[in-house]
Amino acid sequence: MSRTVGCVGVGIMGSRMCQSLLKAGFRVVAYDLSPAALRAAVEHGIAAAPDLPSLAREAEVVLLSLPMPSSVLAVVEGPDGLLAHARPGAYICDASTVDPGTSRRVHKAAHAKGIHALDCPVSGGPGGAEAGTLTIMVGGEAADLDAVRPVLQAIGKKIVHCGGPGSGQVAKLVNQALVAVHTAGVIEALLVGRRFGLSLDTLVAILRSSSGASWMLENHVRFKALAGNHEPGFALDLLFKDLSLFLQTATEAQVPAFIAGTVQQIYNAARAAGHGALDQTVVAREMEKLAHVELGTLTPDV
Repeated sequence: MSRTVGCVGVGIMGSRMCQSLLKAGFRVVAYDLSPAALRAAVEHGIAAAPDLPSLAREAEVVLLSLPMPSSVLAVVEGPDGLLAHARPGAYICDASTVDPGTSRRVHKAAHAKGIHALDCPVSGGPGGAEAGTLTIMVGGEAADLDAVRPVLQAIGKKIVHCGGPGSGQVAKLVNQALVAVHTAGVIEALLVGRRFGLSLDTLVAILRSSSGASWMLENHVRFKALAGNHEPGFALDLLFKDLSLFLQTATEAQVPAFIAGTVQQIYNAARAAGHGALDQTVVAREMEKLAHVELGTLTPDV
């Protein structure tokens, strides 16, 4: 397999995955609609493609990291899209989070042109992307996964074949639903304690060593909402999108999703307040308003 990997989308996650690929010895060529994002990638040693057709012709494996299902389809389809210009036998690995129907559509269109497509959504955030320790949920043919495994191993520590096309996206949406539910649950519980006068430090110290502990509290909420840091590790708008796709998928599967549906509206309130571009834990601001109490700021190292 060629040592050149194409990357479409070099934002917060894509840029870090590109850097992990470089560290693993791959040559990386990137394309992004944002000139600033592409310039930043070039400063880190990544080659810039002038357009999608050029990238498609150069790379045997193309990794996508895009924000929306419509973004993925715009890149893959059409006369200037990847499928129209990719090498025969090339691989498209979509690390974006989209609905399973979009992934199945891409897989079908790629197969018709002799191109391999995998949905490869990731979890682990910017830190995991930079360290090459992401969890990657793969949907598609097992043989295709085996072929691109060296590329995925450069960005991920745990690579799980979930099943056929779209199954990786289902697994990712399940994860994202729990990210939102756990975040809102942690904040709601802390607000009750704060309303009764318990200090934030006391509550968090107890939770970290008790059965109410959670990965989101330990690794994200503590360092974002509870530290007054709302710079996006993962933007609220993106998690709202993921949560909406989970609910769409649940509806298609005829599985009730009462808890996720309620949490979606909490996140929608935060979007309506203008917080969409901030870290998703900024939802705490709207929950504080409803509770008429402030969480406060956690003492460092608590």
